[in-house]
Amino acid sequence: MTISPFDLILLLGSIQGAILASLLWFNTKGRQLSNRLLATLIGLLASMSFAVGHPITNRWVIFVLDLIPLIIAMPIGPLVYFYTKSMLDPAFQFGKSERRHFYPTVLDLGSKFIGWVFIIGMLLGFFEQKNGPRWGDAMDQYDTYVDIPRWLSATVYLFLTRRLLRQYQVTTRNQQAGQLRPMRWLWQFVNVFLVFQVIWFIHLVPYIIPFSRGPLLDRFGWYPVYIPITILIYWLGFKGYLYTRSENVLAKSSGSDLSPQTIDQVVNSLTKAMEQEKLFLDPELTVDKLGQQLQLPAKLISAVLNQHLHKNFNGFVNEYRVDEVKRRLIDPAYEHLTLTGIAFDCGFNSQATFQRTFKQLTGVSPGEYLKNSSQIGI
Repeated sequence: MTISPFDLILLLGSIQGAILASLLWFNTKGRQLSNRLLATLIGLLASMSFAVGHPITNRWVIFVLDLIPLIIAMPIGPLVYFYTKSMLDPAFQFGKSERRHFYPTVLDLGSKFIGWVFIIGMLLGFFEQKNGPRWGDAMDQYDTYVDIPRWLSATVYLFLTRRLLRQYQVTTRNQQAGQLRPMRWLWQFVNVFLVFQVIWFIHLVPYIIPFSRGPLLDRFGWYPVYIPITILIYWLGFKGYLYTRSENVLAKSSGSDLSPQTIDQVVNSLTKAMEQEKLFLDPELTVDKLGQQLQLPAKLISAVLNQHLHKNFNGFVNEYRVDEVKRRLIDPAYEHLTLTGIAFDCGFNSQATFQRTFKQLTGVSPGEYLKNSSQIGI
């Protein structure tokens, strides 16, 4: 089996992309959400590169590959946008509203859906095998014109990302230089993708015009688009991976370097985790575990608590535990439980710690508090 130099470049790029995406996905440096968004982006580019550059010649294997959605391009724009947002905003979380941006990914599945409808219909006797070429032409036509919304989506999100970066620069113009360190990387990140969009557009225009499509592909193939994709894979992988290993600026910033907006966002996330989700009920809760739950760096949580709320992590969590104990002590629904049982249900894992913390925060022991509450009829 022989492989052309260009296909070899694409194949090596896809392999390298898969490796770098895996390293980023499991990387413990920096923020996990940012790492995984970038890993997903690189993984999609690697899959696209493999779809074009693989050296497989067996017609049955190629047939199977034609039915697998290896080219998934609609999520590229949202991934770029949300990766940038997660790097700038340590309190950013990926929720339901963010997932909606990825619904148009179904457009990437259209041609494969056409193929599977034909295969299943043929097996069930609805279609004849001789009609296969017509269905194949339909798949090719779909793949041709779906590139238009793909290009438009990526371009729109890239300009939204540029606007996000400009807004961040305006709101943080008085911040120390160290806190703005990711800006250089993120501007490069966005601008490189914009350059790729220009290259893609130059190839896309003659590609979607029927009379110029054939000569274009006969002469250049897909190499003008996919060789830059391979370069993107290497650049994004190495640059992004090395950056996250060296420093995530918001994770490593000291409390005094954080912007008021960041502090408010972190405090709001912590308050929601305690008051709405009641994470303090977990007796094994640690700052690292809470950071994973909130998708915030543990060092950032500690910095906000220590420097701005003037509390350590245990003190912050135990305040909520004591408040919950006080609430349950006067709630008839918990009359069947002992004082220690209530304390353990509220997240304390030691009777001595509970007694000490309760008296420290209320000025009286739990028993005295319960007695006083009964006397005043609370």
